[in-house]
Amino acid sequence: MSEKPINAELDKELRQDYLDHILQQKPYKVNRAQFKDWSTDALKEEIEIERMQKILNGPLHKLTLPNWKKYKQVNQNKALKLKRMREELVATEYGNARSVARWSESKIVETYKKLEHLREMDPIVPKKPVYLRAVVPQQTLTFKKKSSASGLSIATLNQAKRQKQMSEANIKDV
Repeated sequence: MSEKPINAELDKELRQDYLDHILQQKPYKVNRAQFKDWSTDALKEEIEIERMQKILNGPLHKLTLPNWKKYKQVNQNKALKLKRMREELVATEYGNARSVARWSESKIVETYKKLEHLREMDPIVPKKPVYLRAVVPQQTLTFKKKSSASGLSIATLNQAKRQKQMSEANIKDV
């Protein structure tokens, strides 16, 4: 199991050191913004696993980038967990929805731990809701094509086709 940092400041400092190390070694093109969704543990794994060491030490090893989507999924699950924590805190009247939405992640986690402790001690406090195993929906973007390559709108092109068909039909009738 991974070691958890003592506090948020230590975690932030450790994360900064890991990012500096990765950017200094830089076996592939990368910038700091690409790692914004990565946890401290994920950054540590990136440094310590053989993949980065092989890239640096072995000239025959293929230069590959990390799987950026892998860490996005972790954060989506984390966001769902935080959302549920917020909802439970609002339901048990620890604050209204507007104020709880402004709380930092660490404050939400601390308050939720207090709520869990209170649930163990006091039977009057509402029980934790049972959540079905939720699949985080992937957002798919669909774009409607509004213009063609020539710059004319599709409606204009369709109108031109209809006029051409009508003119061809008129010529056949004559």
